Amino acid sequence: MKPIFSIIVPIYKVEEYLPQCLDSILRQKYKDFEVLLIDDGSPDKCPAICDEYAEKDKRIRVLHKQNEGAVKAREEGLKMAQGEYVGYADGDDWVEDDWLLKVSEVVKAHQPDVITYNTYLDYPKQVEKVELLVTDGFYDKKAMERDIYPIMLYDKNVNFYKFGIYPPVWNKIVKKEILVKNQCTDYRITMGDDAACVYASLLDAKTLFVMKEYFYHYRQNPASMTNAYDENRFEKYQILLTYMDKVLKSSQYNMEEQLKYHKAFRIKHAILNESKAQGSLRKRAAQLKQKLRQYGFEDAFDTIRVEHIDWKSGIFVFLMRHRLYYGLIVMCDVFNMLQKRK
Repeated sequence: MKPIFSIIVPIYKVEEYLPQCLDSILRQKYKDFEVLLIDDGSPDKCPAICDEYAEKDKRIRVLHKQNEGAVKAREEGLKMAQGEYVGYADGDDWVEDDWLLKVSEVVKAHQPDVITYNTYLDYPKQVEKVELLVTDGFYDKKAMERDIYPIMLYDKNVNFYKFGIYPPVWNKIVKKEILVKNQCTDYRITMGDDAACVYASLLDAKTLFVMKEYFYHYRQNPASMTNAYDENRFEKYQILLTYMDKVLKSSQYNMEEQLKYHKAFRIKHAILNESKAQGSLRKRAAQLKQKLRQYGFEDAFDTIRVEHIDWKSGIFVFLMRHRLYYGLIVMCDVFNMLQKRK
């Protein structure tokens, strides 16, 4: 018989953490699931680790492929999936033992199209909780239109920036048919591909269940792709934002205002990344100015409302609006230093 859940794990250069991830999945109190390990051409010991686990547990299937990025890896996993519902885990993260047991109870009671739950951010020295803004419980389409869609990407009534629905795929379980229809199709997207798929899936879904439990541990690794300096971050976000505009603006729901704030959120993180470049403050400020102009992002914060914004973000918005790039680099340096202490 086909399993209820298919858990897809895209894998690339995470040999240090992969056993912890796989052990946490295999320890699930609920047993009716399969695990699809997508080795995305990892050059370390990950391929051997995948094969070793597959030999020990028949629920595991492995695909070894050339490196093509997370979007393609998730697509290949989705093609292999036999379950009615699909979940994801990154190879350097882990999950709680009762994750699928609790989710299975929701599936049995409500059969929702999408299920989402809360997340732990695991830093080297501390753990933070990321709690969804929306109330837990069952939402039909009318309730989603009333309570979810207006704040899905950003709730303007809370401090900048808070997602109504957190964008990653790894804190959700989704019906396979929904994901197949709405998976990201632009393989150039290498950052934010979760958001490109998740929000389209939510707009397509007829039902949603929000769980209050914390099941997923998202490892905050200082050496990860997200945290390391990337000279192409602005270009990558431009590709993502163009794709999301095309997908979400074509829906029957008005996402334009939320997309504007989401754009500002992405650019803020691109600026934080740019401050990590090598060179003097003056050189980095000049480089930031050049990239913002090159990609047409200079005015991204000009129309952001500041009634509901914390003082740090308020200063950031002020500096952006007045094109004070030297000050932005200084502020980002301080923020990055504080992040390293966590």
